[in-house]
Amino acid sequence: MAVFMPRTNKKSVRASEYFIKLSTELDMEKYDLPKYKELFLLASFQSMHDTDLAYFVIYQKCSENAHSKEQLLGCLAEEERFNFKHSKCFNELNFRSSLLKAITEIKHQLYTGQLDYLFA
Repeated sequence: MAVFMPRTNKKSVRASEYFIKLSTELDMEKYDLPKYKELFLLASFQSMHDTDLAYFVIYQKCSENAHSKEQLLGCLAEEERFNFKHSKCFNELNFRSSLLKAITEIKHQLYTGQLDYLFA
């Protein structure tokens, strides 16, 4: 009996891998290191954490929805409307504004064609 496997779309794999790479480069595990425990008392460090967390979340969403440029834009539009709270953020307002900034940056790159090579 023949087993048919759907062909993976190289385009979507390339785009997904791009966003996985971006999220990995943020290295969110660094915030779990004992040497950073005291730094979490500083508002500036908390702000940096929330910004990194927002970008990490968006990059993960993009990697999951990078099957096509249109699907990715739809996912980003949905994330703009959706006001979710992350349990690990310190300041929800800073997290949300960083999330919206990340979405805006990615959408700009998509609309201007800077990321077209991921879908070609």
